[in-house]
Amino acid sequence: MKITYIAIAMVLAGLSLVPVAAAPFRIIVTSTEVPLVPNSVLHLALSEGYFERAGVEVELVPAAQTPMAITALLTGGGEMANISVEALLGLYARGDKSLVAVGSTDKAIPYIIAARDGVSFDSLSNGTFGVGRENSLDYTLSRLVLQSRGTRIEEMTYVPLGDPAVRAQALAQGRVDATTMSIGVFLAMPDRTGLDILVDAAEFYRAAPVLTKVNVVSAGVLKDRAGEVDAVLEALTLAARDFAGDPQLWVEAMARARPDVAPETLAELSGLYAKSWTVNGGLQLSDANYTQTWFEESGSLGADVKIPVRFWTRFEPMDRVLEKIGVSEAGDAVTR
Repeated sequence: MKITYIAIAMVLAGLSLVPVAAAPFRIIVTSTEVPLVPNSVLHLALSEGYFERAGVEVELVPAAQTPMAITALLTGGGEMANISVEALLGLYARGDKSLVAVGSTDKAIPYIIAARDGVSFDSLSNGTFGVGRENSLDYTLSRLVLQSRGTRIEEMTYVPLGDPAVRAQALAQGRVDATTMSIGVFLAMPDRTGLDILVDAAEFYRAAPVLTKVNVVSAGVLKDRAGEVDAVLEALTLAARDFAGDPQLWVEAMARARPDVAPETLAELSGLYAKSWTVNGGLQLSDANYTQTWFEESGSLGADVKIPVRFWTRFEPMDRVLEKIGVSEAGDAVTR
């Protein structure tokens, strides 16, 4: 199975590479390489043949970041996009209700808070903390987690650094006392001497169980290509179930996709992700309700903005898939 990427610039320019009648189902992803997180299932479902077995032809369209992914989806550059919940709710807050979430391949980024040796929750109150930017997702979630552990978050000095890899480098160089990144980024650091995990991924999610990423489609795609939407969700779910049932399958698939990553790193990650696979579609009503309340109370959507969950979610496609393949008890409990 060949992984086909379409240059996003060409998509946004309106150039078509295939006739409309023969168009594959295009999924816009915000990573140009297979990420070291459960969201890797989007790529691996293609390279390992899950989409093909589900009877749907899929192409992955890389976008540099969520705003470009949204633009591509809204302008016909794809049928589905993997974007942040924050960005989706931001569209609704601005009056654009054209996209809805139908699933999630990575309910929450497996965030950890890494720190220099000797840094504690208390000492961090007077320390420096690296963030993507002010009010970014890592910024707001990290503040919630640290506050729950007694850190005086209003007294910390926040240093905007951008991407997780840059934040990791700044931590390794001693430019900040702590920062948030995914466990994959942390384990992939070439030298972790003098660093420690202050908050692990499980603890981070317990303190901030916010749904962060969803797969969205337009109402038009739901109507005109419902069968393909169902097939895509089925393939993603079956891949997630296989990786949950046998973590070594993920290690082997990732070794083929990312030969640059050490096998021992992949093996360690597979153990950490054992309970994180979205074996029932990922998008659950309880998670969506908590997430909606959190975004409203955080004020990040604007003052007094209320967006009911039923506006931005559609459970029917995944319900049809679960009726066909059954509900898994391996995790990701269905709550609707």
